[in-house]
Parts: sequence; structure tokens; C-alpha cells
Amino acid sequence: MRHTATLLLLLTLLAPSRMTAQDSLRIARYYVASHQVGLLQWNALPGAADYSLYRQMPGQQGYSLRTVVTDTQYYDTLHRVVCGDTVGYYVVCDSLVSDTVGIFYQDNLPTSPCTLHLATVDDSLQRIHLSWNPSPDTDVMGYYICMGNPCRDFDTVWGRMNTTYLCDNSVDCHKEHSFRILAFDSCFQASPLTPYYHNPVISLTAAPCSRTLHVAWNRYINMPDSVGRYIVWYRIHGDSTLYHKGFPAATGTFAYDLTVSNLDVKWVEACVTPVNSNDSLGASSAWERLVFDVGDTAAYARIATAVYDETLPSVELTFDVDSAFHGTEYRLMRASAADTAFELLTTLQSTAPYSDLDINRTALRYIYRLEVPDLCRQRVVTSDTLGVDLPPVGDITAFFPNMIRPEDPENSRFCPLYFSPLAAGYSLDIYNRWGLHLWHTERLEDCWDGTRDGTPVPQGTYVFRAHVRHADGSDKTYFGNITVIR
Repeated sequence: MRHTATLLLLLTLLAPSRMTAQDSLRIARYYVASHQVGLLQWNALPGAADYSLYRQMPGQQGYSLRTVVTDTQYYDTLHRVVCGDTVGYYVVCDSLVSDTVGIFYQDNLPTSPCTLHLATVDDSLQRIHLSWNPSPDTDVMGYYICMGNPCRDFDTVWGRMNTTYLCDNSVDCHKEHSFRILAFDSCFQASPLTPYYHNPVISLTAAPCSRTLHVAWNRYINMPDSVGRYIVWYRIHGDSTLYHKGFPAATGTFAYDLTVSNLDVKWVEACVTPVNSNDSLGASSAWERLVFDVGDTAAYARIATAVYDETLPSVELTFDVDSAFHGTEYRLMRASAADTAFELLTTLQSTAPYSDLDINRTALRYIYRLEVPDLCRQRVVTSDTLGVDLPPVGDITAFFPNMIRPEDPENSRFCPLYFSPLAAGYSLDIYNRWGLHLWHTERLEDCWDGTRDGTPVPQGTYVFRAHVRHADGSDKTYFGNITVIR
């Protein structure tokens, strides 16, 4: 008996072991009752008050007391997930120790997915910020962030309740990106991916030289409680007011045209905020700026010289315009006195010298100004004015020679002489004595050489008629005879 008692004591101290006594303690049934819950059942011992259940988890050194129960079964719920491994058990009651059994646990339940919250842009950091609602499973170890469509890059966030992610600077917050998220448990089993969601993006465009801004944004999806409306916020150069305009999501409107007629406004910047249906949640895009195209503008323009030429008469002008400007239209303006308004004299296609032949010699002074529009024709660079004085008009005198000798080099042509410059308007016609028209010109420098269509006319007397508008504004017609001597 002494040896038997000693043996029982040793078995108790060195458990687990199998009792062979008549009143032995045996674990009769042991299996996985449900996910991570094991059921153990053992035989009842007469008069036993309670039973102590010992457990050894994978990787644990030795057994430790799990619980003390008065029943002969126990549901063991594991708070640590066991991924395809065995947990050992035995039961002790008084001096009796049961056999050791193992329950094989396999985490075969899929991980529950998380749900999306927001994809927004952190304006201060200029980075995309993602957030989601946690997976309801308690054994979730973290989340994979899937970027791209299809997924081209992954990142990991650890911790079940760590449900935010800040994209790095390589992810451009001014462009639309696709994101999906999956949860994984301690066995690294993954949940299904969430649906795609995207960061809000706004774009600002305008046609060249246009002052109408086209604002467009992407459709925002998978927001909790759905998108109720989009709010476009915008700021205008030179104006401190923050403007906004709302667009109900139900209308399917994702664009808006904004016209800024004030030419002093250089830029407009805007962002879009999708807001959920009860206005409790909103995301934001990055701010975008559009600088209006006003075309190339000359840095300066001036009239370099304006000189009166008595011989034509005319005013000869030269210009100096910014050499970096490549405009195609220059407006030359003129006024006939300091108290008269400038009027468009001509449109120039280059800055080459220009002759103003539209001279009225009754005018005492002409004042010129050069206007250079930018390529969008929205702004004009204006030169300083430059005036030119005209000399006084002399006596109005005309001289018509009455004889020519075509074979005499010194007197071969009929050339009227005017001792007062013409303002504008001149014509000269030659007839024979029977009224046949022989020759016509409207150029003061042209002279009759005694021919008709290149054929010399016979010797004889011919009639001329000259019409002249003189510099004083008077119109005169002169008649006379010319004798052709051969």
C-alpha cells in the first residue's frame, strides 16, 4: 500500500499520465465544437466536488490551470487564435489525474471584411488620407492597403483598430487613384477586398485666351450613407472671399462653367467636397489652380520717329516694340490736334517703317500713338504719343509746259509742276483735237511721253485736262494745249 500511494503521488506530480485504478478519471470526448471553441467531457467520480482542468497552448512550456468546474464538461473558448495546431488538456480531481488529450484547432472561418469610410486629401500635407471601419472579428491583426486597379502595390497597417492610412508623397494627390482594403487575422487569412474607392479629384481647364473656366470632378463612390451632394469651393485672384456652389448628387452633375470677365483676375483655384446624404461626413480633393492665358504681351511699345516729308507729302514713322513679342497686329492711331480724339489710321502687320500718305496740308500738326494688343486681344500696351508739325501751306500755283520734243532728251515729256504740295487727289488726261482719249494717270510722278499705247502720236496740238486737290483742300481742274514737235 505504501508503494501504491507513493506511485499515485508521483503520477499526480508528473501529470499527464493514465490512471489504472478502479476509480480512474478519463476524458471521454474532446473535439472542436465551433470556431476556436473546444468541448471536453469526462466521467464523474462519486463524491467529487469539483474538477481542475489543465491546458497547454502551442509553444507553452508545461501545463497551467485553465479552470475549476463542478460539471463534467467544459467549453474552452480560445482568445488566442490557433492556426492548425494542437492544444493539450488533462483533468485532476482529488488525487486522480486523467489521461492527456489534444484538440486540433484550425482557424477555418473567413475573416470578416472591413467597410470603407473616406478617401480624402490632407490639405496641409498634400497627401491622400484613407480611413475605414474596422473588421468585426476580434482576431484581426491588421489590414492590407491595395493601390491601383488592378492592385499593383500593397502596404500594411497593423492593429485591428488602426484604421487610417496616409499615402506617401509618391502617390500624387492631384490625380485619381483606386484603393481597396482587406483585413487579415492572426493566421494571416485574408478577408474579401472591399469595393474600390477613389480620392476626390477636380480639374480646371480653359480654352486658349478664354475667360470661361471649365470645372470638372470625378464621381465619388462608397461613401457611408452615400453621397448627397458635391460642393465646389473656389477662390479668385484679388478677392479674399471663399465662394462655393452645391450640386445634388442625384442630378449626376460633375461639371460647372465659371466665367470671369474681369481681365485683372489672373487665376482661379478650386476644390470639390463630396458630402454624405445627412451632411455629417465629407471628403475633399486637393486644391487646383488655373492661370488664365492672356497670350504673349509686349513689355513696351513706342513710336521711335515721326518725320514730315514735304515731297510726297507724307509722315514717315518708325517703331520700337519689345523684340520678344511676336504679335501680328499693331494699331496706329492718329489725331490731328491735341484736343481731338485718336482714330484708327491703319492696322500694321509688322513693325516695319510706315508712310502716312493721308496728309491734309491744312492740318498744322499730327499726333500719333501705337497700340499693341496681346495675342488674346484682351490687354493693350500703349505707346507714348509723338507729334509732328506740318509747315505752313504756300501759294497754290501750277505750271503746265505747252510744247514737247519727244526726240529731245531735255524736253521729251509733258510733266506738270505744282508749287504747292498736294493734299490728295490727282489725275491727268491727254486728248487729240477730235476728243480721242490718248493717255491717263493718277500718279503725280508720271509724265506723258507723246505716245498712245506705246505708239508715237503725230506732230500736232493736243489737249490736256488735270484735276488737282490742293493742300488747302481746294479742288481745281486745269485745261490747256500741248504741242508735239517732231
